[in-house]
Amino acid sequence: MGMGFELLGLMLGALFVGQAVDKHFGWNGYGVALFVVVVMTSWMYHLIVLLKQFMTKVDDRDEKY
Repeated sequence: MGMGFELLGLMLGALFVGQAVDKHFGWNGYGVALFVVVVMTSWMYHLIVLLKQFMTKVDDRDEKY
C-alpha cells in the first residue's frame, strides 16, 4: 500500500512541477507529459531494484533450509 501512495505523491509532484514548467516556458502541456514519463520510468526502475533485492533474500532464505 505504501508503494501506491509513493507513486501517487510522485505523480502529484510531477503534475505541479510540470505545470510550473509549462507556465514558465510556454509549453502547452509538454512539461507535465515530460515529468510524468520521467517519474514513471524512475519509479518502475526503483520497483525492479526492490523486487530483485526481495528475490535475492527469498533465495538466500530457501537455501538455508
